Amino acid sequence: MSSAPLAAAPPGHAPSGDAVPPAATETAYPTPAMGWLTVAILFLLYILSLTDRNIMALMVGPIKADLKLSDLQISLLQGPAFAILFCICALPVGMALDRYSRRLILYISVTVWSISAASCGLASSFMMLFVARAGVGAGESGFGTGSYSVVGDSFPPHRVSLAMSIFIMGGVMGSGIVLLVGGPIVAAVMAGGPSVWPVFGPLQPWQEVFIITGTPGLLLAFLVFLFREPPRRRKSATGHKGYGEAAAFLAARKPLAVAMFAGFGMAQAVTIGFQLWTPSYLVRVHDWAPGRIGVVLGITQIGAAALMPVHGWIVDTLFRRGRRDAHLFWAMTTLLLAAPFGIAAFLVADPWITVACYGAFMALILSTAGLGPSIVQVVTPPLLRGRVSALYVLVTGIIALAGGPVLVGLITDLVLGDEKRVGTSLILIVIAVLLPAALLFRLGGATMRRSLATPQG
Repeated sequence: MSSAPLAAAPPGHAPSGDAVPPAATETAYPTPAMGWLTVAILFLLYILSLTDRNIMALMVGPIKADLKLSDLQISLLQGPAFAILFCICALPVGMALDRYSRRLILYISVTVWSISAASCGLASSFMMLFVARAGVGAGESGFGTGSYSVVGDSFPPHRVSLAMSIFIMGGVMGSGIVLLVGGPIVAAVMAGGPSVWPVFGPLQPWQEVFIITGTPGLLLAFLVFLFREPPRRRKSATGHKGYGEAAAFLAARKPLAVAMFAGFGMAQAVTIGFQLWTPSYLVRVHDWAPGRIGVVLGITQIGAAALMPVHGWIVDTLFRRGRRDAHLFWAMTTLLLAAPFGIAAFLVADPWITVACYGAFMALILSTAGLGPSIVQVVTPPLLRGRVSALYVLVTGIIALAGGPVLVGLITDLVLGDEKRVGTSLILIVIAVLLPAALLFRLGGATMRRSLATPQG
């Protein structure tokens, strides 16, 4: 095998040894119109996935009361119930994407999570709701992995960064759109009270919301057949011996691997914890209604997400100027800047100042949403990139999706013993989780600089 540099070129840039100009290879890709149609469809489905994933955050009170649940149980439903199959399915789905039609896998994924999301509305116990949430996680695992693969192969190297950043930004904006649109939906359905549905029988309002928001995916799933299946650009991982080679690559760069997997997982855990529990804080402490929370936090989240390209531009600029650890440096910087806002948000008496601090916190910490996947592409050789990416999804998913929501509920229930002190729980995870993540980014920087400076055979 010919020697390969240790690190791939930054996303959007051809490797320095590639003598083929971009114009010579563009004809092998889908047309720009088809490529952007692909991004638009996946963007829409990403928003749908986040609706089905996060709509529960606006109905914590009614679900708790009807099913007689604790904050810890709600945390398990929002975190581990979703995360377990989301993470476990990442590895086999990743291999299936190398072998079978990615559009078919995307269609199946959307259908599975939509059926599961609607099934949440039929749950009458904690365990039934747990199983349905697990199905949502299983379906969304295939969608996330498949979308990265399709978008990455739909554009030439010098254009893929823009497409990927817009797709990722759309996903983060989706969390805000869920609040903005979902809040009024929840408020309207709750105002109608319980009702009797044909076939399903009597349903509580929160059950109706799950069915209303989950079923559209059964039709929208067919949208994936409107774009062309792009040819695969990357050598399949199926010709390699599992994940041993990827694990050895990471083991040789432990500080960098810990920063990538644990650091970004911890940052995402805090991000998700804030997104899922801030609505409950505003309900419990300031008596805000779900409709108001949805509109206010939705607009705030969308505004924060709109700044994500700024973070990418700053990192690209630093990287081009020779800062080889630019991704970790900027992630550390933004976390340190975000922490004071995250703490202040739940110390102030005015809920509008809470919202302003929340917006500033999100605008800064969301840098990690794009930098995490990007750094994997930058530091990993092409033949290992698929497997390292799958491991990244697995590990960060476990930390972020299971750790963030559960830790907040655990602290509120078992340590503080008062559901109105959920704001204190959020402050504690900033101190105990976010600041250590910034330290991991600092410690991984030297290894990243050496990795990108030293070619490997």
